[in-house]
This record gives sequence, C-alpha cells and structure tokens, in this order.
Amino acid sequence: MTSTDISPPASPAPCSPGDSHISACSSSDTSASPADAEGDQSDCDLKHYIPIGVLWWRLPDATRPDAPQEYRPEADSLHLLEDDGFIKLSVAQEPGEIWARIQIYLIPESRIPRLPRRHQRHRRALKAVMAKIDASADAWEGRRRHPVPVNNASEAGSGCESLFYIFNTLQSPKPEATHVSDPWSKIAITNLIYSGDYEDDAGDGSSGIDGLKTRLYPYQRRSAALMIQKEAEPSLSLDPRLQALQSPTGRTYYYDGEQGIVFDEPRFYSNVSGGILAETMGYGKTLICLAVILATRGHMPSIPSEFITSTPIRSETGSLMTMAAAAAGTKSLPWETHFRNLGSNGMYFGKCIDMCNKHRGTYTINLAPKYGNRSGSYLRDSSVTVQLTSATLIIVPPNLVDHWLNEIAIHTEGLNVLVLRDSSAKTPPASDLLKYDIVLFSQPRFKKESGVYTGSGPTYFSPLRYLRWLRIIVDEGHNFASSGGKTNSVYMLDKLQVERRWIVSGTPSKGLYGVEITLAAEQSLNSTSEEEKIGGILEARRHAGNILNDEVKRLDSLRSMVIDFLNLKPWANSRAADPASWTTYMTPIGPDGRRAMSPSLRATLQSLVVRHRSEDLHRELPLPSLHNEVVYLEPTCYDKASLNLFILRIVINAITSERTGDDYLFHPKNRKHLSQLMNNLRLAGFWWPGAETEEIQNVTLRVGKDYLQKNIDRMAGEELNLLHQAISIGEKILGFSTRNVLCEKEEVGILVDGFPECAQGFWEIGERTGHQEPMLLGLSLAREAQKFVVSKLCSLDPGEGLAGAGIRARRQRYQKPTQVEKASPKKKPEEVINTTHRPKPEKISDTKSSVKKSLPSDSSLKKTKVIGTVSAKLSYLLEKVLQFQDTEKIIIFYESENTAFWIAEGLELVGTDFRIYAHTLKASQKSEYLSTFNEGESVRVLLMDLRQASHGLHIAIASRVFIVNPIWDPNIESQAIKRAHRISQTRPVYVETLVLKDTLEDKMLRRRKAMTSVEMQHAEKDMLNDGTMSSIIQSEGFLPLPDNFASPSAAILSKPFGLFDRHTLPIPDDYVDPTKPAQDHQPELVASDIVSDSLTADDKRRLANFLEFDSPAASQGRKSPKRRKESHAEEVVNENGIVFISPRSRTPRKQRRGPSSVSSSPSSPST
Repeated sequence: MTSTDISPPASPAPCSPGDSHISACSSSDTSASPADAEGDQSDCDLKHYIPIGVLWWRLPDATRPDAPQEYRPEADSLHLLEDDGFIKLSVAQEPGEIWARIQIYLIPESRIPRLPRRHQRHRRALKAVMAKIDASADAWEGRRRHPVPVNNASEAGSGCESLFYIFNTLQSPKPEATHVSDPWSKIAITNLIYSGDYEDDAGDGSSGIDGLKTRLYPYQRRSAALMIQKEAEPSLSLDPRLQALQSPTGRTYYYDGEQGIVFDEPRFYSNVSGGILAETMGYGKTLICLAVILATRGHMPSIPSEFITSTPIRSETGSLMTMAAAAAGTKSLPWETHFRNLGSNGMYFGKCIDMCNKHRGTYTINLAPKYGNRSGSYLRDSSVTVQLTSATLIIVPPNLVDHWLNEIAIHTEGLNVLVLRDSSAKTPPASDLLKYDIVLFSQPRFKKESGVYTGSGPTYFSPLRYLRWLRIIVDEGHNFASSGGKTNSVYMLDKLQVERRWIVSGTPSKGLYGVEITLAAEQSLNSTSEEEKIGGILEARRHAGNILNDEVKRLDSLRSMVIDFLNLKPWANSRAADPASWTTYMTPIGPDGRRAMSPSLRATLQSLVVRHRSEDLHRELPLPSLHNEVVYLEPTCYDKASLNLFILRIVINAITSERTGDDYLFHPKNRKHLSQLMNNLRLAGFWWPGAETEEIQNVTLRVGKDYLQKNIDRMAGEELNLLHQAISIGEKILGFSTRNVLCEKEEVGILVDGFPECAQGFWEIGERTGHQEPMLLGLSLAREAQKFVVSKLCSLDPGEGLAGAGIRARRQRYQKPTQVEKASPKKKPEEVINTTHRPKPEKISDTKSSVKKSLPSDSSLKKTKVIGTVSAKLSYLLEKVLQFQDTEKIIIFYESENTAFWIAEGLELVGTDFRIYAHTLKASQKSEYLSTFNEGESVRVLLMDLRQASHGLHIAIASRVFIVNPIWDPNIESQAIKRAHRISQTRPVYVETLVLKDTLEDKMLRRRKAMTSVEMQHAEKDMLNDGTMSSIIQSEGFLPLPDNFASPSAAILSKPFGLFDRHTLPIPDDYVDPTKPAQDHQPELVASDIVSDSLTADDKRRLANFLEFDSPAASQGRKSPKRRKESHAEEVVNENGIVFISPRSRTPRKQRRGPSSVSSSPSSPST
C-alpha cells in the first residue's frame, strides 16, 4: 500500500517490500508541474527531474494510538512543493519498520518559468527540505532501513576549514604552456619553465630570459610561468555560489543554498587576468615579478571588447607598411618584442618601429559630462582616446621603493624605468610614458593621481588615464585597499585602463599566512622535526572553531581586494548583471543561526593565489638553519623593584575592591586600563624610568592602609598577610634612594670604575658620600662626559676641565622645564623621534681626507671602565653587540620609544654605528636607513620598532636578532624573525628573546608556548583573552628584595669596556701633534681649528655640532639657516638607466639638535 499524504499526524501507510508510487502519476487533482506548463505532458516521465535523496519519516506507534505525533515543519514545505509540481515523491516502507523512506525528485531551475515573486516561497521551502535530505545511495536503494547521522546533500563538503588551513593547503603552481592559445605568451611560459635546464655558450648559467641576469630557482620559474598563464588565458571556474552535489544515482547537479535554486547544468565565470602572488616572505616575490615583466616585455594589452568598433575606412590607400603597422596595433601584436629579437641578430628596422609607434592600438572612451557649481559651470571633454602600452605600473609602500630599485639594478638589464616617489614629482605626459617598461610609484605619490575635486573647475586628469596598461602590480597590497570603503588609491585604480592586475603579499589577509611563519616562533628544529611540526600545526588549525567571528572579519578584508581591485566575477557584478553578495555566500548563516565558511572559499582562493606549499619549498630550497632561543637573565635589584611596583597595584586593587564591582581592575569595564598596565609591566622588564613616588605614596599605599585600618578585623589571614606584604614592599621601594634618583632624572644607571676622583662628585648621579667604587653614573650623562673628552683629544690632557664640564652637563641635562616649555604645543608626529633619540649616532664618520685622533695609551682616562648597568637586558645587549658587531650585523626589536632611547644611548656609549627604524620616521628616512644598513659596512646595528616588522622588509644581511621583550603573539614574532631568515640569507640566523627569570614575562612566555593552536587563535590579540594567563596575572606574587639597598645588585659585564677610549676624533691631515717636538711653535688646537678646509662641508657641520657642548657661547645669537627654496622637478638618470623625477634638492639640509635638547627621555606613562 502507498500513500502521499505525509501531513502530521497522518503518515505513509505500510506497503509491501519494494512497493513504491510516484505521487504525480496517481493523483488526478495534482497541479500541473512547471515542466508541464512548458508543454511536456508526459505524466510519468522523470527524465527532467533530479533524484536528490531520501527524507526519513517516522511512523506513528501502532501500540500507542493516543500518543501525540511529532510535528515536522518540512511537511508543509513538501506539501507546497508537491502541490505546485516542483517535486515528485515516492514513499516506501518495509513491513514492521517504523521508518518510511520518501524519495524526492526535483525539477531544476531551467525547467521553471520566470516568476520570481511567486517562486520565493518555493525556494524557501526547498531550502528547508534540502537541509534534511539523506543523499546516500544506500538509503535511496533501500539497503538501509533507518536514518543514521550523515551529512545531508546541502552540507556535503562544507566542513568549516580555517583560512589558515585553506591558504596552506592550496595546490602549488603547475603551469602548462599547452593550455595557452596565444603563441607569444606560450613562448614566454616555455622560456620560463625551461630557463634553468640549459646554460649559455659561456657556461655562466643564463637565466634564459632576455634582460634577466639572475638564474631563477625552479619554484620561481613555476610561479612566474603560472602568472603569465593566468594573465593570458584566464581559466573558467564554477560559479562560486553553486555547490556541486551528487544524487544517489550518481547524477551531478548544482545547488545554490542561499537562494534555494537547483541547476542541472553548471554555470561558469572567467577568472581574472591576474591574482595574488603570495609566496612566503623572503622567497623572492619581487624577482618573480621582474621575471614576468621581462618575459612579456613588449606584449600589448588587448582592446576591451566593448570598445572594439568596425574597421575604419581610409580616405586614401595607405602604404603596405602603414597598413601592417595599423593592423599590428589593432590586433595588439607584440611588435616591440619582434623587432627587439631581430635587433639582437643584427637586423634593425627603425622605420618600421617608428610606424608601429605612430599607429599603436587606440580606442575611445566616452565620458559622462560633468558640471561645476552654480557660480560657474564647465564641461569637460566628452571622450578620451586611450593608447595601448606594454608597460607595467608598480605601486609600492614608500619604504620599499629603494628595495625595488635595488632588485631591478641587481637582477635586470635594459629595462627603462621611471620612478615617481616624491609628492612634488610631476607625472610626464602620456606620450612620454610610452617609452618606459616600468613606471614605479610610491603609494602616497600614486594617491595624488586621483586629484582633488574643486567646484571652480575640473579635477586633475591623470596622464595615466590616457593609456591602457599591460599590467599593474601592487606590492603589499593587503594595505592598499580599505574594508571601510574605497580609498583615493582604489578610486584611481577604478579609473585606469589595465588588462592584468596583481597583488603581491605574503599575507593577503590576517588569517592568510604561511605555516612557516608560525614555525619561525618555535625553538630550533632539525629538518625532520620541522616537517612533522608543519603537519601538526596544520591539523591543529584545520577548523575555524571558536575564532569564526574573527575569520569573518578577515574575509571582509579579503573582499576589498577581490572586488575593488581584482574585479572578480560574480562578486564584482553590477546590480543589473546577476549580482552576488560576498558576505552572504562566503560566510553563509548555518542551521544554528551562526555564520560559517563557504566551501567555495577554497576554490575562489585557488583561482587567485599563486603560492607554493611550505613542504614543496623546503624540499627544493632549504634556508640556512634558524636558532630561536630564549635567554633567561637574572633580574637586578632595580628590575625587581620596578616590576614589584606594578604587582603592588594589582594586589592592593584586588584586596581593596574585594575582587568585585567596577573598581576591580579585572572587571570587563576596566579592560582598557588593565591592558595598559600589563603593557607597561612588560616594558618595565627592560627599564622603567617613571618617577611615581608621589602616586605610590599618596594613592596606592594610602588606599591600602585605609582599607587595612577599617577592615583588619574581618580580613582572612591570607589576605591580611598579603596586604601587609604589599604595604611593606611599597614602603621599602620608596626608600630605594638610588633608584628614586634615577627615576627622578629619567636615567638608566651604569657602574663605572676608575673615574677621575677629582671629578666624580660632579658627574655621579646621586649625593656624594665619600670616595666609593664603583661609581653610579647616569647613562646620558656618561655620554656627555665622553663627548667632552673626545673634543679634547687634541689637547695635552684630554681630562682637563672634566669637573667643570660635569657641572654644565648636569645643569643642562637635569634642569627642570620652565613654565613656557611646559605649555608649549605638542610636536607633530614626525618630530616624535627627535624627542627620544636621534635615529642615528651623534658621531663623526670617517673621511679619506682626515686622520683620527684617539686617547693616548698612557692616559689615566684609559683606566675608566664601564663594568655594568642597573638593567639586566641592557648589559646583555651591550655585551652581545661588542661580541658580534665586527663579524655580523644585528637587529634589535623593541616595542617602546623609552627602550629604543636607552639602547641607542648604550650603543653610542660603546661607539657602535646604528640606525633606529622607528614608525615615526618619514618614508624617505626609512628607505635611506634600510639601504645604509643593507649595503654599507659601517652601520652594524638596526634598532627596529616591532610594529614595522611585517611590512615586506628585506634585511637578510643581519644574522643576529635580539627581541628585547617576549612577544605574546607568535605570528608577530615570526614575522619579525623572517626579516632576516629569508632567501638571500647565507648565514645561520640566531634569534634570542630576552626574559627576566621567574618574573611575569617568564610565566607569560611559558604559557604561550604551552597553549594549543586553538587556544592561541582565541587569545592572539590580547593575553587577557586567555583565562589561564589572566589567572596567572591575578595570582602573581612579589619578587624578593634585599633587606636594605646599601649595595643593590646590578648586571655586571663579563668584559668591562673603556668609557673614554671608545671614540676617535677626525682631524685635518696637516695637523701637528702638540705632544711631539716641532720646529716651530704650534698653538694648542681648539675646536674652531679642527673645522678646517681639509674636511668636507658635511663633516664640518657635524663636527661643529659635536663640539658645540664645549663652546656654548658660539651658538648664541646664531640664526638658523633658512630652508633652501624648492626648485622645479627635474629628470635624473642613474648609472642603471633608471629615471627619477624629483626636486633638485630632494633632502633639505636639516639642523642638528644640541646635546641638551636631544638627550632627554620621554615622559613615562603613569599607568
């Protein structure tokens, strides 16, 4: 017996085994199906229907006829779909079974008339049914008699994989020249793929690409070849809105789960001509791009189909050369490549080249007329004629312009390059741009091409818009687009005519980065354990889990690149042309009401991303070994006192707030303040110069004492003891006189032995209590003593006047600011670095025209030695810099300007040349410092703000990396490490993270290393998001302090260094040493004599500023030189043929700050 009545409480009646019935064939009153409406009157013909699966239906219990029946909401959906002919049903039940099988046949969208409003109800009903379908063949064929937990049809393959897992498991590039129909692109791909399989006649390992001097690694050849393949022959991809499903009978159909639409045939969209080059950082993405440019040099973009018009009719018959040139231009043939190849064989066709240039392909774009305001209107040109160019437009962050220029100079030859980096540089007219192969823009300069709208006239119309570019490359493109809306740069890109578009970024979105980045934060691994570790990391982070909300936000960032820049269909479709919502389809709402990751995300990324898997790269090109170690240092008494002050605040707050309410520091309302406190606590691990005596005494301790007095009778013993301990430690630290003086003076103390006794009292940081060794000296004041002695190196006694110099130095360094100074306006952001420390040392560089004067070997000042500092980390860094600076280059990552200041002061103390790569520097300075560090021999140390460590910087010249404070987020740590551990690195890289033993930062790092990948994903933004870490902070105790601070412990150096013999003084070549006998009497050399004509102008200026300390009167009344007027831009060609358009005086002369104005540290945060 069969039945089609499935509405509750009724159910299908029993039937004999194998008995089934198609509802539409037996019910005479069933409405005609949509297929019947199109003329198909074959009642029982199911060839137009798709068998989609089985819906299991539980039958009523015959032994309990009065039992309430379960309500099945999908029953209503089945009735609606069946009644209107969208589905056909077959119901079957085996005797004695409590489950009936309802086989469902569905008519596809192509057989349904276009009645969108009427069919919305049916689509919602279909979504409800599809969510319950069992699509297994066993259920369909009756081999299974009851439902089992299986994925239904609409959920097949929709496991919510994380962005990290998808990105790291994309297929590595496998280019195929046979898939490309364009013969010229096929030749370029073939040349790239096989460029490493032969050598030239000279046997020097030719790259195989004309103009490319460097032989590519195999993975680089594959990536470059695939890029050209994607450009020349974009493949077709299944509409990402559709999910390919298989029916129980093996038939494939396509389901749009958001719209509730089923198709029997696939729909395809063409992929973009371009994509995302996402090879991991340090593996030569710039070189790959240059290889693509050279392999396709001379290739022309095609004229867009919408602008192709009928062939123009000539007024008179043209010559064969003219018509051939015009045909080559119209058909976008690479005539430049053809004639260049002929020229390499000694055949030159100048007239043909001129004719092709004259008749290069063009087309016309009609512009909508634009009018001004009421006071005056204007009508701009109604159309623009666009010419085809084979050039590539490259847009890079300002600090990477020099990197690109260096790569071009090292790896290529023969390229015509135009550089536009300065805001004052003017873009040449379109006719001049045609002669370049590369036009290189800095991002700020490109932004100005969008122009500024003014109501009085038309906005600036960029010459870039008169050309159709072959290609555009945006380096570090993840920073180019904005998820909050279109930026001026993206707006300008919309207006440009470009055929091929590429984003270059190893981390296109926050969740998209290589597993090797995560691996870099691990401690040293051998090759075998590394492969095992990679597999473990991928598996642990396979699913999005509890970070799904963060994944959705990261997808929104990716959306701006995919839609606004790459213009990928269907996401970039207009509203009138099959629009598709990125958010709706890429992060659909699941049955539980929460958003999930779409299975089409992997296919979308695979169609865009060019990237090798980490394991493939590791097998093909292993990098030098990476040794990442944690160095545990014993904190000094000063370190412990600083850290205890922060613990004191946490403990007293917890006790006095009784760990409840808004006053409790760990209350969600106080999260911002707690985060700031924890950040300051981390920074205090290096040195905390904050003068907080008054706040501790009048606020923190007073609150604790008042609470103790009022609640001592009701406090538990443990709490009472803890509060007594907190108050006792706070009062003890307030009595730590030497630390108090250092904080008051905003100094870091150094310990000095052998300082001239007659001058000790004038230089020592605290009050003098008689002769004592070692002497405690402020680091900044020690630098002043150094500078004084160096300025006197040409005297008979360089130490003469040291006592008086100490008086002046203390007055200048430690004088309190006046009321006028306190009320002065805040400095601009770009001036912030000058309030902390000069970004490079204040010293005199070597010149060929001078000799150097050093401290005499018999001078008593050579006995003056620096034996230690009050900061354990500073002492360790200075020792390591002295140990390695002669043979290796060093990067030191810091997180605070205070930290950078004191490290820089220490480096100046030991005479090490360095640069500070701070976020406050102008782009031009950043580029200059990177170039100096990478290419010069004198600069040995680069101090780098950790915030700058993930911006595509290449610093493989460094092989020693020091991280001052342990980093919570392992991805940030890894990106910092990868600045040095990358493809051109030739040495093993040693990374050391400095940690104070048994302190909170020690426990923080141990907790981070013990966390699972899922736990870290949840808490990577803030350690307070981790419940275990939050508990550790709340239960943190005090570090032990000595009973008295008569001899507080410090960080003693294993090898003391001289205070006064670390620097030399450049002097004129004709200088006569007054200590040696001479024929004629020579007066003692003074500062004004040293600044002579034998030194360069730059040396004179720096030397005068260096000696300004000793002659303060010389600078009084002297007016600052006026800024040189900026001249018009000019075109400059360097030795590599690269054209720069920049002002004549690109770097105006800067004024140096006097010692008294640059040596003050920034005020410390109060939290």
